[in-house]
Amino acid sequence: MKLLLMKAGKHMENSGTVLMPGGVRDLLPGEARRKRHLEDKLLRLFSSWGYQEVVTPTFEYYEVLAPALGDMLHNQLYRFIDDRGQIMVLRPDMTTPIARLVSTRLQDQEFPQRFCYLANVYRRESHAGRQREYYQTGVELVGAAGPDADAEVISLAAEALKLAGVEDFRITVGHVDVLAGVLKGAGFSAAEQEQAKIALSKKDLVTWEGLVAGAQLSGDKKKAVAALPYLHGGLEVFGQLEGLIQDEPAKRGLASLRRVWKILSDHGFCEQVNIDPTLLRVLGYYTGLVFECYAEGVGYPLCGGGRYDELLAKFGYPCPATGFALTMDRVLDALEKQALPFDEQTPDYFITGDNIDEVVKKARELRANGFIVEVDLSERPRQEAIACASRKGIPFILVMENSEEKVERST
Repeated sequence: MKLLLMKAGKHMENSGTVLMPGGVRDLLPGEARRKRHLEDKLLRLFSSWGYQEVVTPTFEYYEVLAPALGDMLHNQLYRFIDDRGQIMVLRPDMTTPIARLVSTRLQDQEFPQRFCYLANVYRRESHAGRQREYYQTGVELVGAAGPDADAEVISLAAEALKLAGVEDFRITVGHVDVLAGVLKGAGFSAAEQEQAKIALSKKDLVTWEGLVAGAQLSGDKKKAVAALPYLHGGLEVFGQLEGLIQDEPAKRGLASLRRVWKILSDHGFCEQVNIDPTLLRVLGYYTGLVFECYAEGVGYPLCGGGRYDELLAKFGYPCPATGFALTMDRVLDALEKQALPFDEQTPDYFITGDNIDEVVKKARELRANGFIVEVDLSERPRQEAIACASRKGIPFILVMENSEEKVERST
């Protein structure tokens, strides 16, 4: 019998290598243990801030989620037809399903409501090397408007990265209305504004400079607008932005950014925060403040989120909301680059013996007392099994013969 494997659209006969689809990954025991340990710690952190865990289905009706998803995400959806002929979609994020959950099942609750989650999400990525299955943990703060709520979720994201052990992370913060105000103030048409947003999000400076060159602006203001992609930093950014905006939504957005900056400073994160008015998120439902968190050596944001006040209305329940998602894959990559050690799990006891019933009974007794116990099931000669356990570093080897127990120290 020949095993057929698939690679790059071609069949391959068994070559001794097991292949997987691109964009997914295996986690070996140590990696899986580290991931689970981090997730458990993060859930405890979220719980200490009043966030309760929710779980939503891995797939949902396409027609239910589609109206709430931005245009940029539609091409990344995994769709399939179920046995009833309905178009289904694997969840591409957790914010949209939780918005659906709140809108359809929790309208009678007192607000604000705080939710957290652990989940896999799925996106088709056209770029080589990009993940298509992500492990995420995050929070959603539903029913709270204003910068104080935004500051809470950003502070919690920063605390989560600290708890995970990520060093030297940076928090980049922007505001949808502030950027829109700058683009309107530059005299761009609606079409040019969209083109400018795409250029800024992709760091396409050639397109951006071409748009600015065609704007009807005075020399000084044109120079200031042209420098927008390079305008990021601390408190000094606010003064520079004030001269580029005129409309009220942008002014309110800038005031919100100031307030968030103040609260984050009070939480001790002033050094980590970087104001970037050009920051945009791929998901199209953001309506106000947006943010991303980065770490040294990782080319993608570890965490991202922001305010999405119009999303729940698409499910029939207008309600303000804000939140973030932490991508565990990228956090693990950051920790690996920091070369942070983590404990390997080694059993405390290895038990071998002639009577499997007695061996299992003793193993159960030791496990009840909190020990990790491995039972010999190898059917190898006893000395070979003991030697193998010793090589694995198991400290205590228990040999059971004729109802007697003999404990040996591994060497």
